[in-house]
Amino acid sequence: MPVPPRRAPLALAAAALLALPAAASAQSGKWVGTVSQLRSAGGSADVTIEPRGEKQSRVRVTVRNVSRDMRIAWDIVEGQCRDNGAPIAPQAAFTQVQSQMDGGGTASANVPRLASGKGYYVRIFDPQVSPTDDNVWGCANLAEKP
Repeated sequence: MPVPPRRAPLALAAAALLALPAAASAQSGKWVGTVSQLRSAGGSADVTIEPRGEKQSRVRVTVRNVSRDMRIAWDIVEGQCRDNGAPIAPQAAFTQVQSQMDGGGTASANVPRLASGKGYYVRIFDPQVSPTDDNVWGCANLAEKP
């Protein structure tokens, strides 16, 4: 049944309002996570992820209070900690962290953009081993920022 002409603007306004919540809840493409304690290495790690265009994200891993002059490997995996999920990129994509004299260090990497609404986690581990969720030094689920 056609809408009478005087109600057409009202129907259009209602349709526009219904579309607003979906647009307002769009995600930023930014993600964060914290590993509060690293077994074997000591210290902790923070992860921040920001979008770089439509297909890539830039990840920054910062460690604090770990042993000095230590190499630390990490990756990002689909799922939640303890899922033993698959990494989102080959290990070579995840630049290792080299700790400094003060026990701090930072590494950055470009990875495929994380999909909104999916679960991801970061694993921190000894670069001499193939990582599994059972042998990592620490794990943290990543949270998507609105």
